[in-house]
Amino acid sequence: MPPTDPQLFAPFANGLLLCLGLIAAIGVQNSYVLRQGLKREYHWLVAGVCTLSDFALILLGTTGLGAFIARVAWLEAGFYLFGAAFLAVYTYRALRDAWHGDQSIGLATDGPRQTAGKVVLATLGFTWLNPHAWLDTTVLVGAFSAQYAGASHWAFTAGAMSASWIWFFGLSLLAARLSPWLTRPAVWRVINAVIGLVMAYVGLRFLMAGVAGLRQLLG
Repeated sequence: MPPTDPQLFAPFANGLLLCLGLIAAIGVQNSYVLRQGLKREYHWLVAGVCTLSDFALILLGTTGLGAFIARVAWLEAGFYLFGAAFLAVYTYRALRDAWHGDQSIGLATDGPRQTAGKVVLATLGFTWLNPHAWLDTTVLVGAFSAQYAGASHWAFTAGAMSASWIWFFGLSLLAARLSPWLTRPAVWRVINAVIGLVMAYVGLRFLMAGVAGLRQLLG
């Protein structure tokens, strides 16, 4: 909810728009949220975990951890390499499903294919092992928040947090509403292929960035 004080509305709006711009790009986390929404498989749980995780990352950034991460080169390189390894597993799974094509999205009445625990763990992995989540959400949001002080600082933080729950729950709702029209196996093959290619591209970028960071440290 936006602040009632007119002086706090500008920092709130800046936090909202900045965070929306950062998280709206197509990436591995959004691809997973979209996939679970289309399958109607614990999609609200996924949206909730992503939102709460983003809240934590934003708070870490606006309270100073973002600046610390930006100064520690080996930590940044480690995030990239762990992220690349994590994405390699899910890239394989998505492309495997796209190749076999024996899977449909399924409606809510079809029953989940995974347990809630596995879905939560995967969601946490796509968030906390995602270097973009740390570098964009924590470092960039933290850097922008430094220009505000006092109540304006927390209004900016609240705006950034509002963007997270609007985006993730909105994306889950949209995907779930579209799922009845996207239940054919052929469509699901295309979706898995696109998600797999996105993950492969991002994972390769993570690997290259991690290797470059290690070379810089060792050189």
